[in-house]
Amino acid sequence: LVALQILATNAFEAAPRPLHNMKNITGPSKRVNATYQINLDLQPELRWKKAAKDYQKELEYTVDHVISALPSSVQKLIPYLEGVLDGIEGVLPEPYRDEIRGISEATGIPAGQLLIVNIFYELETGCTGVVVYDKANNITLHGRNLDYGIAGLQNLTVNVEFVKNNTVITRATTYVGYIGLLTGSSPLGFSVQLNERDTKNGSVWDNAFEALFRGGAIGGFFLRDMLIEGVSFDAAVAKAATQPLIAPCYLIFGGPNGEGAIVVRERDSSVDTLRLSDERNPYGWFLIQTNYDFWKPAPSNDDRRSYTKQHMEALGRGNMTSQALFHNIMSAWPTLNAETTYTTIMTSSYKPYPAGLSDEDKQKLIPPYFTYTRNN
Repeated sequence: LVALQILATNAFEAAPRPLHNMKNITGPSKRVNATYQINLDLQPELRWKKAAKDYQKELEYTVDHVISALPSSVQKLIPYLEGVLDGIEGVLPEPYRDEIRGISEATGIPAGQLLIVNIFYELETGCTGVVVYDKANNITLHGRNLDYGIAGLQNLTVNVEFVKNNTVITRATTYVGYIGLLTGSSPLGFSVQLNERDTKNGSVWDNAFEALFRGGAIGGFFLRDMLIEGVSFDAAVAKAATQPLIAPCYLIFGGPNGEGAIVVRERDSSVDTLRLSDERNPYGWFLIQTNYDFWKPAPSNDDRRSYTKQHMEALGRGNMTSQALFHNIMSAWPTLNAETTYTTIMTSSYKPYPAGLSDEDKQKLIPPYFTYTRNN
């Protein structure tokens, strides 16, 4: 525990920050065709085994990149994190401990390193989210760009379907090796993404680890739990406003019937919740959330918000479709920039479906959920 305390106060101050590289894209985009089914009826150690083995080399590369950025004195403390998997249930509850163990066994990557990466992913993200109602097709569309300054993440990006009782109950996008969810949708419920939020009350790492040892939930695990539970849009938004988390963040929701919401979080509770229908909504018929509070000006060197708003207004409400959201909004600079690792277009306007449904039938019967990696 002493080692963890030292790690909390010192280690991550030296970890790489997002570069906020607003330059144009550096490589082509590729559609993500890999979809893995995570069977919740299996033992936790077995759920990610196939994906972990398929992407072992790519995962080893990215884990090494993250760990090597830490000071050597801190790297020596990482083996002590194995104790988290065995003795501190409030920090890493089941089934997450056993899922990390399973990935470790499948790849040979130490479990302590995998835990570090799982915490790192959700705290150092630059993101853009857009929620808008496609009236013609009666679905709420949710566009999500996830930006990182970490090498190799494009090669780990996959879509996943969480399966229970031979039924798909959640669709999501993730990096192999990360067992939480930062992007996903629940049928007949909600779509959701998590964005980093820096605050004046210490660095994001100080906030995260202070809360971690006080019982705050890891945000990506919290999102995954909500998605799998299948709660309603309103229940998810309410829960997102009250659940203690390890760090400040934004939770962006799309819901049925043109609903949407942004929950602005401190560690212990919400600061504000802005709904798509709210008279305070500065965007009118859509929502935008990057990494800055919507009621404050965005910094001049990272004003993705203003550009995205201009692109939305230029497209117009009557022209909104999933393809238009992808091509005209999420693929336009600087919403798409040199640090964007993937773009996902999703909706919650679909019913649970059989796990064995073919890709062809999915395209016919289910509203779109697709992902492209960027800067390949």
